[in-house]
Amino acid sequence: MISKTLSKWSSSNMGLACTHAISGIGFGVALACGRHTEVGSMTALSFQERSPSRSEKHQKQISYYLLVVASVAFLLLFFTTGFERGQTGYEVNLSLLLGLTPMYLPFILYWGLRRTKVSMRRKQCHVRNLRGTSTLGLSTVIVSDLVGTMTKRRMRVSEIFVDMALLSVDNLDASAQSPRFIELIRASVLCNDAVICPGNIGVPKMQKDMYGNILDIALLKFGLMILPSIDLLRQDHEKVANKHYTSEDKVQVTVHRTLDADGQLKLILLMKGHCDEVIRRCSTFAIRDEELPLDEQLQEIILSLADGLLEAGRHVRAFAYKELGDELEFRRFSQVNTGLEGGEYKYRDYLAVDTYSLRFLGMIATYNPPRSTIPKAVDRCRAAGIKLIVVTQRKPKMAKALAVDVGILPSPSDTFQAPSKRMPSTADVVDMSQYADKKPQHQRRQIELLLQSQRDLVCAAASTDQLHWIADACRRLGAVVSVIGGTLHDTPAMRSSHVGVAKYGCAVMCEASADLILLDTSFATLVNVVGISRLLFENLKKALAYCLATNICNVLVYSSFFLLGVPLHFHIIDELIITFLINLVPALTLIYEPPEENLMLQMPKVYDDFLLNSRLFLVSHILVGTIEAAAVFMTYFVFMADKGFLPRTLVDLHIAWNDDMLDDITDSFGQEWSSEAREQLECQVSSLCLMSITAMQCTNLVLTKTGRANLLTHGFRNWLLILAVLYLILICVLLCIMDSTVCLRLEGTNELHFGHFLRTNWPFMALLVLLETTRRYFLRLFPDSWLELATRY
Repeated sequence: MISKTLSKWSSSNMGLACTHAISGIGFGVALACGRHTEVGSMTALSFQERSPSRSEKHQKQISYYLLVVASVAFLLLFFTTGFERGQTGYEVNLSLLLGLTPMYLPFILYWGLRRTKVSMRRKQCHVRNLRGTSTLGLSTVIVSDLVGTMTKRRMRVSEIFVDMALLSVDNLDASAQSPRFIELIRASVLCNDAVICPGNIGVPKMQKDMYGNILDIALLKFGLMILPSIDLLRQDHEKVANKHYTSEDKVQVTVHRTLDADGQLKLILLMKGHCDEVIRRCSTFAIRDEELPLDEQLQEIILSLADGLLEAGRHVRAFAYKELGDELEFRRFSQVNTGLEGGEYKYRDYLAVDTYSLRFLGMIATYNPPRSTIPKAVDRCRAAGIKLIVVTQRKPKMAKALAVDVGILPSPSDTFQAPSKRMPSTADVVDMSQYADKKPQHQRRQIELLLQSQRDLVCAAASTDQLHWIADACRRLGAVVSVIGGTLHDTPAMRSSHVGVAKYGCAVMCEASADLILLDTSFATLVNVVGISRLLFENLKKALAYCLATNICNVLVYSSFFLLGVPLHFHIIDELIITFLINLVPALTLIYEPPEENLMLQMPKVYDDFLLNSRLFLVSHILVGTIEAAAVFMTYFVFMADKGFLPRTLVDLHIAWNDDMLDDITDSFGQEWSSEAREQLECQVSSLCLMSITAMQCTNLVLTKTGRANLLTHGFRNWLLILAVLYLILICVLLCIMDSTVCLRLEGTNELHFGHFLRTNWPFMALLVLLETTRRYFLRLFPDSWLELATRY
């Protein structure tokens, strides 16, 4: 009676959308079809609606903002429809709508995502989906596998157990080894699925490509260093049967045809597999020139040694040998055991032999060394507030050893302090196979309890379903999850996460479901791009804080026109110049700004995931925007007073000012102004207002480089921003020379003086610098104060 149900992933007689009958005729029973199969269920999970990304949240927030702006503009247009000069009223309302609409925002978002994509590419991370570039920096949980992403995936032979001695490869003298050592190495080469690509003529064997699993490749490479010729060895030992390694029986068996000492054909059987499985099938053990019975005491010694190697993170494979006699004897044996007539036995019947009573040859331990950058990457994850969950199919002992090597788990020799009552306990290895017999809902509940009780988690012997449940449980608990996958079975977990990360060279469906692809398959690369993604979010907020500062100026100018009757308004062409030339182009340079502090020492801003937040509006509209608006109004009133219109004269003058039929409007000194003269004066005022906004935005651009840090300490490494400052100064000079673009058709409008303009605006520029510098100083002096809560966007 079978006490445990066989896993559907490990069954040797289950076909997942394929067949095990490679040729000929076979019989089978269809257990499920279409979406009810395992591949169908994985496909259904892969096409489920994914969790919303940070970019989608930003788009929704921007949509709400545009809806509010359009509604307010419609209401204002409705209330100002009765204005006597209807055309001017419509133009003022349209100008306000253009000024408040963030037409620059799609360009800033796209350029920021594209810039981040290029930066990630330089860090060996290919971006397939731009949504992943911004969401990755918000990750609070990273679910990763252990082998491949945290190890080099290049195994090497580390220890060899032969003649009851454990030999270290680092201090090994191959020329002085016993015949049993050579026999063990020969068996590891023959009982091996790895093959050598022929390559080019003259290329050394060690430089040729090898194909197979990484363990077989490691054994084959070591055999190349010990044996004189592997190709000749395989020719002399023709492989006539091969039973591949499976996770159920955990052994590989090969049958070879070779010649004995008398030149007669004989068959030999070689076995490779887990130590306990191989020893269970062996009856003797060869030590030097003696062949001793493999009693229980000797088996216990060998198995304890194998367990010690497993606890040290070694992959241990044991080897055994048996002679089957000549081929005629094997034919008679096969006829008895399979019922076949002479000459009718087939290839697979070579394995219809007794795989017990073998001679134990020894063990070979291989080591998959961790990447040198992983311990530092793990420390950076913890400092950044990211929970690390490692899910692997390895046994708990090996998973614990590898986790200790990469720094996820502390070494046993370390001393620990008692965990705080507020903090979860230190991570440990959890054997997920102990929950495999429970119902799915009970397993999900147990996974949630593990996630809430452990700081980091190492899940050993985990199944495909458990990986998906872990990712789904993290998401349901409110975490932002990034999953690293490399096989087809990882696809559902990647699709249920916020960011799917695939390893380069993985399954096609897995790669198609990924947002990011690790070109070097390293976990450290993912940690590096998390910092890049966080920098994108910070720089996007700086760019928006810079652009939104002109909004309050538009609102106050509009209010003064309709409420106070001041004949000041921005033309439509002026609004387009402000939006694209003054706001958009310089704001793009803030995307290239380096970080002002180590972003990987900050907690993920899960509950502050808004580009447009109240603190950003407060700084850009109230603190900066009002000063810029004051500079514009001061420039306007000083210039108009210089032309004869004192401030009290301009009140309630907007209707008469825009009436082309009136040619006798008098200023404060009794001078009459015709419609042509007023139009010329309006063009000059338009140029001065644009120059004032440009000068104030130039100052704001330099100040927006930092949110908290000292500007001089932060430095001016962003040379693109320096070019943007020179670009804004050039716009001021050009506007002074040629007036506003709406007046290019007029003659004699070039009457502006740049010196007079600077004398009017420099006090406001100095006030802005003083206010923002003081605010940043107190932010550094009093962290986590009310000032930071109110103004630190």
